Amino acid sequence: MTKRKKHVFDTGEIPHLWAHRTQEDARNRQGNLYFTGDTIYSYGSHFPIARHVTNDAGQRAVLFTTATYSVTTSSHCSAVRSAIPSGIPVFHVPNVCHGRYSGSELTADDHGGNLADYAERIEKYVITSARARSSYAKEWNNDHAVRLRDEAFAYCAFFGLPVPNISEVRELDSEALTAIRKREAKRTAEKAEQTKRERAEAVIRQQELITKWRAGQYSGCLYDVPAMLRIDGNEVVTSRGARFPVSHAKRALAFVRKVHESGQAYVRNGRTIHLGPYALDRIEANGTVKAGCHVVSWEEIERIAPALEAVPTSATAIDPTLEVQS
Repeated sequence: MTKRKKHVFDTGEIPHLWAHRTQEDARNRQGNLYFTGDTIYSYGSHFPIARHVTNDAGQRAVLFTTATYSVTTSSHCSAVRSAIPSGIPVFHVPNVCHGRYSGSELTADDHGGNLADYAERIEKYVITSARARSSYAKEWNNDHAVRLRDEAFAYCAFFGLPVPNISEVRELDSEALTAIRKREAKRTAEKAEQTKRERAEAVIRQQELITKWRAGQYSGCLYDVPAMLRIDGNEVVTSRGARFPVSHAKRALAFVRKVHESGQAYVRNGRTIHLGPYALDRIEANGTVKAGCHVVSWEEIERIAPALEAVPTSATAIDPTLEVQS
């Protein structure tokens, strides 16, 4: 019994099946990417993406469309381009097939149209390169013009066509390019120096804000620096805007010190250390405290500890509803 040949595949397989010419036809489940014979299409025979061709000498190549396309067709084109085996010449042309809806051989007019398009694109790259102000744009467009001219000549050689009158792509003026690079290097250095100054000024402004915040002269939040603590009356305030009673902070300080001395981390596991409406989630062995979005270093805790211990006992009356729970 002959096994029935499969014709419907996942979209990702279609370009590979076409590129390696494993069978005569196949399509994806949506029917918007398929191939018949040598040609692979996107959304219908009106849009051939690419086509296998063979010249009189038996050499193989691929004609790949230069037509514009939708987002989905663009994805199809990228997949097809990636599937073409290395070593096979690829010619990027507007006429992949003869006629809009046909897969027949190219006529002399089709070849003429393709070569005219090569000349137009080469001229466009040359003009863009000449007008470009940056060394990158000049070199990029010039290189593309050179490669496209080589491709046009290879196209003629492959199909046995007379070489068209395509203008030579001149080498870039080395002196002019050197002058442009010097100007670019100067601008780059100036921009780097400006960035360095701006960063230094930003650091100074940040340090000023830190100093003002610690002194209680700035009430805003500071999110781009390590969490800081200060005492505001009977409350401890964080640089991220949280507040909790000094009494809770004193109890937590004693507990954090015990953890630090023990060298063993504490992880919230039923026992809750409250700081106002908040709770400690973790205390690292090095004393770093984590509570919600806050990570407070041991150094910051030790820095505020003397001021915290100096607050009179009467000002730290214990709220029995927020004791350590176990």
